[in-house]
Amino acid sequence: MAPRITTCAAATLVVLVLTACTTQPPEPPPPPPPPAEPTMDLWTAAFEGNIAELAANKHAGSDLDAQSPNEIATTALTMAAVGGQAEAAQWLLDNGANVNSLNGDGSTALNAAAFLGRAGVAKVLIDGGVDTSIRSYEGASAADIAQLDWDTTEYIAALLQLQVDRETVESGRAKILAMIAGPSEASTRSGYEELAYAILMDDAAAAKTALGAGADANARDPNIGGTPLIFAALMGRIEIAKMLLAAGADINATDNNGTNALTVAELDWQTTQDIAAMFQIPLTNPEAIKKGKVQIAKMLRAKM
Repeated sequence: MAPRITTCAAATLVVLVLTACTTQPPEPPPPPPPPAEPTMDLWTAAFEGNIAELAANKHAGSDLDAQSPNEIATTALTMAAVGGQAEAAQWLLDNGANVNSLNGDGSTALNAAAFLGRAGVAKVLIDGGVDTSIRSYEGASAADIAQLDWDTTEYIAALLQLQVDRETVESGRAKILAMIAGPSEASTRSGYEELAYAILMDDAAAAKTALGAGADANARDPNIGGTPLIFAALMGRIEIAKMLLAAGADINATDNNGTNALTVAELDWQTTQDIAAMFQIPLTNPEAIKKGKVQIAKMLRAKM
């Protein structure tokens, strides 16, 4: 005869079964499907900013630092710079690409970003630790490239079949040069960095904001001792010069060489160019700069 199960024992058995069922771990989710086979090469994917295709190339075993199999021999990171694809550049770095990987001419992706004024990509590269001192086999650093004159820029771009817009390129280059130079602690505390950048970019609104936030109109460049007014005089930024004077800028202040704003405003154009080249400062819109320097000189003389 089969053993009898009491009501109490049956209830206990049901509870145990239910408890076991409810405490079992859930089934793990299925693994994500592997990336599909790439439909475009690594360098095209980087240029177009196609992250899915970059992932597919990596899954297929592509070397993320490989040079393209053509005459220009560029890395994927450089092609991301050429295409202005900051997200793709960041993906490449996050997935093991070498930020200092070289193209066939010995340059890095930062040189390409500097040539085209791709400030967003340059920031990714600089934040990623790129060596800004690396020079191509012809001896050009990223800072050198960022200071190419416009005729040379257009000529090279035409050879490479690249469309370039002067205002966009030169504005981006100025930002890249500022990033390469980097802020100093002393200039940041005084607000010199913000004012200098506004002067460099001819951004009167930014200068007004910096002064309103407490930037010192008589702050000193920690390296050469120049003031914002002296820099504005060099660059012919008449509106910013007026703001600085209204904020108490000293017209008689001199840099470490004893040069004041009036002297700088009255420099001839060749000397202005030589000084700008020495400090890697791009002189965009020369006619406006020349006109502004004349106006600043006249204004300063009237106040003396």
